[in-house]
Amino acid sequence: MEELLPLIPVLEQYKTDSKLIIQFKDEVRNLSAVLTEIQEEIGAYDYDELQQRVLNLESRLHDCMKKL
Repeated sequence: MEELLPLIPVLEQYKTDSKLIIQFKDEVRNLSAVLTEIQEEIGAYDYDELQQRVLNLESRLHDCMKKL
C-alpha cells in the first residue's frame, strides 16, 4: 500500500490535465463551428468586420491554450 502513495499526486494531476484537455477539445470544436459559420457568412461582412471576428477567435484560442 505504501508503494501506491506516491501515485496519488500523479493521478490527481492526470485528472486535472484530462479535464483541461476535454475543455480544450470543446473549445476547439466550438471554434470550428464558429469558423464554419464565418465561412458561410463571409460575403455578409466587410474586411474589417471579418478581421475583428478572426482576432476575437484567436484571442479565445490563446486563452484556452494558456490554461493548458
